Amino acid sequence: MNNKLYFFIYITFLFFANSDKLFAVDTKSDVFTITNFKKSENIDSIFSYDLGDNLEYSKTVFDDSKWRLVIADSTLNDTLYSSHKGVVWFRGHFKIDSTLINDPLTFEVQCYGAMEFFIDGKKSLTMGTVSDKIANYRSGFSIRPYHIPFNANDTNEHVIAIRTATSDDQRSLFINYNSEIEKQPFSVNIERTETALEEVSNFKINSIILIFSTIFLVLGIFHFILFLYYVKNRANLYYSLFTLFLFVLFFGVYTIMNGADLKLATKILRIELVSLFFVPLFLLGVLYEIFYKKLLRFFWILSGFIAISLFCYFAIDQKGLGGFLQFLITATIIVEIIRVLYKALKEKKDGAKIFLFGLLLPILGALFFSFASSMLSKGGLQKASLFISDHTGEFVGFSFLLSVNISMTFYLARDFARMNKKLQEQLKEIKSLFHKTIEQEVERKKILEQQNENLEQMVSIRTNEVMIQKTEIENKNRDLNDNLNYARRIQEAILPDLNHIRQSLKDFFIIYKPKDIVSGDFYFFSKNKEKIIIAIADCTGHGVTGAFMSMIGTSLLNQLINENGILEPGKILQELSHGIFEALNQSESNVNDGMDIAICAIDLNNYSIIFAGANRPLWAFVNHELVVIKPTKAAIGGSQNTSTTLFNEHSLQLNKGDTIYLFTDGYADQFGGLEGKKIMSKQFKSLLIENQHLSMNEQELFLTKYMNEWMGTFPQIDDILVAGIRL
Repeated sequence: MNNKLYFFIYITFLFFANSDKLFAVDTKSDVFTITNFKKSENIDSIFSYDLGDNLEYSKTVFDDSKWRLVIADSTLNDTLYSSHKGVVWFRGHFKIDSTLINDPLTFEVQCYGAMEFFIDGKKSLTMGTVSDKIANYRSGFSIRPYHIPFNANDTNEHVIAIRTATSDDQRSLFINYNSEIEKQPFSVNIERTETALEEVSNFKINSIILIFSTIFLVLGIFHFILFLYYVKNRANLYYSLFTLFLFVLFFGVYTIMNGADLKLATKILRIELVSLFFVPLFLLGVLYEIFYKKLLRFFWILSGFIAISLFCYFAIDQKGLGGFLQFLITATIIVEIIRVLYKALKEKKDGAKIFLFGLLLPILGALFFSFASSMLSKGGLQKASLFISDHTGEFVGFSFLLSVNISMTFYLARDFARMNKKLQEQLKEIKSLFHKTIEQEVERKKILEQQNENLEQMVSIRTNEVMIQKTEIENKNRDLNDNLNYARRIQEAILPDLNHIRQSLKDFFIIYKPKDIVSGDFYFFSKNKEKIIIAIADCTGHGVTGAFMSMIGTSLLNQLINENGILEPGKILQELSHGIFEALNQSESNVNDGMDIAICAIDLNNYSIIFAGANRPLWAFVNHELVVIKPTKAAIGGSQNTSTTLFNEHSLQLNKGDTIYLFTDGYADQFGGLEGKKIMSKQFKSLLIENQHLSMNEQELFLTKYMNEWMGTFPQIDDILVAGIRL
């Protein structure tokens, strides 16, 4: 791993933590005397060491005069780390100056491995597990120092004994960063207790990091849920990944600062390195999706270079090359982000101003705070002015982190709200058109009934008036027929385009023959990657009533499948039934209309099918053998509908060349032939079995011709819809 990158935060922490400490030692005297100091004093230089393990070393009376002083190790080759692996003891002697007698003091101990800390022969602290065996050794490393209370009531000599052990892992992590760490695996400061309490109680930085972690986690989960509900808007996905990787960065720092040991800190920092790559990458992905509606090829090129850089870090141990690539990739992404935003502003694309405001917010805030500070200073309010000046940097940093996220969240939420509002308006228009047509139909029936009554009563004496009324009726009928023809064109426009279906299904047919101008039967088609959703439906009645039911059904299927991303046939039918029940207000109205429907989800890659039906079956020819899959005996919609109605799903594995058929009851129920009987399902099966050797186009021609010959002079009694597919 690149240790310089991983422990940047740690070394920065050490620098600031020790910048105000004094290093005072009297090398001429035998015992180091701690004199009066302001807050803290480092005593690392008082120690001498011996290699090996002996518990007698912890005792106060032990003679360590022949031990080697730590300050004598001045070169890399002369240190204990270069020549010894195992247990090492350190001992240091000190006295407390009379000016500090009875003052509450505290030892601040920073451990870089495992250690046992003794004061005057008593063990006061254990960090990790000290052992000369690697299997038993456990690091007690923590960025946060440990505090040990110490209250000296005399000026006598005191002894600190430290038992520790070296390891390859410990040396490899710290060896090149701090010469003091190279000499000894710990650092000891003596502080005034009030100073130690201030350090322990200061949780401001931890709180800020935890707050930011929570914000990023919530944003990531929220936008990922939005993506699951509407997968077509991939900007939600990329933004959720962007914020989740930010969460990983901040929470990793929080975990390390709150006592992660050496091994855990190493693992966390590896994850942090990966996150540093993907945060700017997915930010770029969000901008691509918003302003270009797709990921540009440059995104995938950057992803490839990131993979190469991570390979250098983790696989071939080339940290220098990996670090160079990381710098180059990050700089390139920043330049590309600026380019995308500049182009979006120049072309006045929707949302560009929102992101510009997000980027300018920290700058505008800094200018405002500077102006406010200046005005307060001139007004004599020096404390308020200094307070604002001291916190301007914090505002700029925090607002930069949050403003970009808030801008993105605002844009994506606004985009989602717009889309939802548009869908609601379309559904209202369909409902309004449906009710208007129903009213026209009722009015037409009333007019016809009224005119028939008048004709019966006045046929002999008011022929002229009847003829006038007849003319009026014909005009109204002509208007109604014109409206119905227009409705037919609307209905045909809503049905899926056969050329669009043909792009996914090469060998199929759909026989669609309405009884009246408009039809109560309809078919639906949708493709999601390699999965195809196809359905046929038979709405209650035919003509106008059935046609508007079919329009509502088509609209709801489009909303459920293409917008909400529901692809399970059983779930689709359950939601469709509930949607019709709510759309027609069937809990309070007398409208009991509904539909029978068969729906399939076809996986073109492995020729598998998941089927669900509401009173309509699926017929399949698997290896030339007919397989009938029965539907659930329940209709869609109607006053008997409940939200708990479940529609069973059936799975079927097919082979290439097998066929499936979905159909309404219009074909089998048609009267005709020499005896004026129905075709019936049994005869319909025989027709399909006898013609399996034909292509689907030839089967369509045969079934259409057979129906025309069967009907003869008999009228068509219902809408006819048959769909056949060969995989």
